[in-house]
Amino acid sequence: MAESAARTRKKRHFLKALAETGNVSEAARKARLDRSNAYQIRRQDQAFADAWDDALDMAVDLLEAEARSRAVEGVEQPRFHQGRICGTVRKYSDSLLMFLLRAHRPETFREGRDAGSEDLERHLKGAKEKLAARLKALSPPATLPDDESDGTDPVPERDQ
Repeated sequence: MAESAARTRKKRHFLKALAETGNVSEAARKARLDRSNAYQIRRQDQAFADAWDDALDMAVDLLEAEARSRAVEGVEQPRFHQGRICGTVRKYSDSLLMFLLRAHRPETFREGRDAGSEDLERHLKGAKEKLAARLKALSPPATLPDDESDGTDPVPERDQ
């Protein structure tokens, strides 16, 4: 059975709105389609389900482009003096920039690790080994039984 022209039009409007908003409820409202019907069509029509996924990908691409713009190009914000706009200042988002870097270069910018962490780990290992050697030098040697004592002081002398 052929799909009605009205249903085809609603599906097309829904997908367009979904790509623009990334929000199923908003897309359904704009397409004048009940939200539950949209999900039902998705379950029954694989081509529609694939187009739905593509529309959500496009919506995320728009969000990423906006995040990149705010991070790199910044946003003009008005400055006021005595209640009147006296100019603007361009504000950039370092946090959005970091999110983008973590998303696209996680091996370099993942949280909790920095680019020089292997060097830091090597340095810490060396420091731990030096500390262990110093502690060993400070600890008294095992004492000999009284009859085996050679009469020397059992505490080693330290460099001063």
